[in-house]
Amino acid sequence: MKYGIAALALAAGLMASPMAAAAQDPVPAADLRDMECAALFAVMAGTDPQYEASAAIGMAYYVGRLEGRNPGQNQVVRLFEWVNTQSEDQLMAMLGTAGARCGEELQTLGNTMSEVGSSFGG
Repeated sequence: MKYGIAALALAAGLMASPMAAAAQDPVPAADLRDMECAALFAVMAGTDPQYEASAAIGMAYYVGRLEGRNPGQNQVVRLFEWVNTQSEDQLMAMLGTAGARCGEELQTLGNTMSEVGSSFGG
């Protein structure tokens, strides 16, 4: 799997962080989908300099969605804590399946932005 090494590096780096992986309430489905995408883009940003800038934008977009849905919580910490609760196998499977969905969501957003921009003479 092409994200395999990156997933391991992300997981190892996050596990070495000072944050304890606290027991959490179950993550709502919408938050889970956004966390998967944020984690995927974090891996992409950390593995290939060619994708670093665009992946950072993708990660910021999904963290922003989480912040909008959960005001008052640090969503970056929440994301890292969630990643720390996942096994290596779970992370690998998530990275393998989230890519197409997350990419499609951002493509749809980009297309919508282009269409709206064009309607204003842009």
